[in-house]
Amino acid sequence: MKINGEKAYPIYKVSIKWIQDRPKDSNNIFEGLCKGLPKGRMRSSTNFYWMYKIQRPQKELYKKAINFWNMYKETKDIQNPELVNIIVEFKEYETWMLTWFEHQTFDVGQTNEEALKSFEKFVQRKTKLILENKNSYCLMGAGDRWRWHGAEPNGDPEDHSSPPCRCKYCKKNGLLKIAH
Repeated sequence: MKINGEKAYPIYKVSIKWIQDRPKDSNNIFEGLCKGLPKGRMRSSTNFYWMYKIQRPQKELYKKAINFWNMYKETKDIQNPELVNIIVEFKEYETWMLTWFEHQTFDVGQTNEEALKSFEKFVQRKTKLILENKNSYCLMGAGDRWRWHGAEPNGDPEDHSSPPCRCKYCKKNGLLKIAH
C-alpha cells in the first residue's frame, strides 16, 4: 500500500487493561480508578502501537501482546495484577508510527533529506485531518519542526543530533526515528 507515493505499513494498536493493588502512598488521585472495586484495588492500563512491514496474523499479534504483558507486569513491579483484557486491533496503514514523543519508520535506504521530507508530509497530512476534525491523532509535539532531533550516537534521549536518528539501536533494528 502507498500513501502519496510512499510505502505505508500496517499499524496495530495494543490495549491492555488490568486491576492491581493501589499504591500505599497514593492520595485521592486514584479514586476514580477504584470505584466499584474492593478496597485497596484500582484499574490501570497501557496502550501502544506496533508497525510491521507486512500484515501479521491476529493470533501471532495476540501471542506477542501476552508475552509483552508478562514482561511488563514484572518490570513495572505491578502488585497483584489481574488481567482484564488485551485487545490488538488493526489501526491503519501509514508511513510513520507514533511512539513516546517520537515517530519511527523503517529504514529502507532513504537519505536523511528523503526521510525528513517524508516525515514533513506525514505531519502535514495528520495536522490537516486533525484541523478538519476527521482524526484525533496526537502528534506529541511533532508539529513543531524545531523539536525534531535524533539521539546519536548511543540512543540516549539526552543526546540531540540532527534528525533522523541513525544511532546504533536504530541501525540494529532497521529503523529511522525522529524525536520531538
